[in-house]
Amino acid sequence: MSKIKNIVIMVCVLTILSIIVYSIDKSSKEQLTTDISLEKIEECKTVYWDEEQSIYSTCTDNYLETVCDDPPLNTSCSSVEKSYSYQCRNGTKTVTKSKEVCNDKEFKVTVGTQTKKDYLLEYGEWGKCSYDTINDELIIVCDSKYDGNNDGKCKSGESCIQFKVTKDSVTRLVKNSQEQFTETDESFFLEKLSLNEVGK
Repeated sequence: MSKIKNIVIMVCVLTILSIIVYSIDKSSKEQLTTDISLEKIEECKTVYWDEEQSIYSTCTDNYLETVCDDPPLNTSCSSVEKSYSYQCRNGTKTVTKSKEVCNDKEFKVTVGTQTKKDYLLEYGEWGKCSYDTINDELIIVCDSKYDGNNDGKCKSGESCIQFKVTKDSVTRLVKNSQEQFTETDESFFLEKLSLNEVGK
């Protein structure tokens, strides 16, 4: 009997843990140029919480109304009990709610049509990255969450990294105190992100 009880308790605990800790990677892929595609990968978790909600029901109240049989003299009047119904709050109940929360994780960049090269940029812990294309070049800009506003756009004084990707090359540039992206910036002290070729 105690063995069955232990199994039931274990199943309950595992069920609760599976509800609280649930995450999945979601991705969306976009062909940006003839030779370059980008897959954005997010880590999504289902978050659960309890909320108290009001319970409503129909309530009825009684009241007295004076009714007269001989208007306008009103010499024969009496009080009649009447009732009316209305919606009223009748306690509370606990409701479990959930929502999906997604955070940026990484970009997977694929270069080439016949012979393809895959590159991975793991930026989720570093900041936020945005991307755009100019002609046949992919431009990725990453804005640090440590000394920037983490919006994926680079402003003066923020530590930023830019990647320029073409079908033939990948270039990394940095910027902090300078106005332009350059290969080196002495005021850039953070760890540098890398767009690494997968499998190398």
